[in-house]
Amino acid sequence: MPKEVFFNLSDEKREKIIFVLKEEFKAKPFQKVNVKEIVEKAEIARGSFYQYFENLEDAYFTILEKETVDIHGLFMKIFLLKDKNLTEALVEYGKEIADIIFDENAYMIYKNRYLYWNEDLNRSWESSHKHQEELFQDMSMDLEKIHFIKSIVHSLIERLFRESWNKEQFIEKYIKHLNWIEKGVIYGNC
Repeated sequence: MPKEVFFNLSDEKREKIIFVLKEEFKAKPFQKVNVKEIVEKAEIARGSFYQYFENLEDAYFTILEKETVDIHGLFMKIFLLKDKNLTEALVEYGKEIADIIFDENAYMIYKNRYLYWNEDLNRSWESSHKHQEELFQDMSMDLEKIHFIKSIVHSLIERLFRESWNKEQFIEKYIKHLNWIEKGVIYGNC
């Protein structure tokens, strides 16, 4: 998250920096974004960048927090709204994820996140989001089951970008996988 000094900037300057960060992280994977280009486009000094953000990861996570939806938090919200009915929650979740990812303003940020995320980014992200597993435990959910479902959903999202699926294709594959989760791969309708 940005440092306090970032929030003391004028709205105009703060919005310009956020705009530049968003455009950079939409245009390129994290590994190809650099501070030099950001400060030139935002018309700020390099030292100012480090007054506003701890590092490039911090700036990236700021954009992810601002421009994307926490899909794990979204699932928990839907799960509670569906009175902890896992099947109903997963059906609704798939529809909402499709709407979120295929929004033209966020599509490239999600694409770069899912195709180019690496272990270093994952460690940093997880260390700042440890509270999520605690929330699942608080809701009396089997964490192994949650990790299993997360791996399937994350894999489908990654595949939608790798294989260039449209929204309808994603939903079709999501429903097929959901059927396998519910009925088992052997007995699920293929």
